[in-house]
Amino acid sequence: MYPIPVIEISKEIYDVFEENLVEEIKRPKEWCKPIGMEVISEFMLPKFLSEGELKLTEKEIDTLYRKCLAELGITSLKEKGLVDIIENENGEEIVFLTSEGKELNKKLGQ
Repeated sequence: MYPIPVIEISKEIYDVFEENLVEEIKRPKEWCKPIGMEVISEFMLPKFLSEGELKLTEKEIDTLYRKCLAELGITSLKEKGLVDIIENENGEEIVFLTSEGKELNKKLGQ
């Protein structure tokens, strides 16, 4: 659970992003919102804890939008069985093609 100020600003930011994210990902709003909210809240929490302020620069807004788009895309592909995620020894997530994803990649490459 995130602090209330983080949740509030995350909702405001998501509301601005929502139409474009839904259009780009081509999934329902109800599917996109929890994923987008988690990405935004996770991004905003360190700002809240270190700075106490929840303001974003133009570059941070762009970065945050791209993070939302990437997470939504990866989650969609994972649900379709085309990619999966593992954690490496440094705790970083690694996205890779599944056998189904590799097969589709072959078909699309021809």
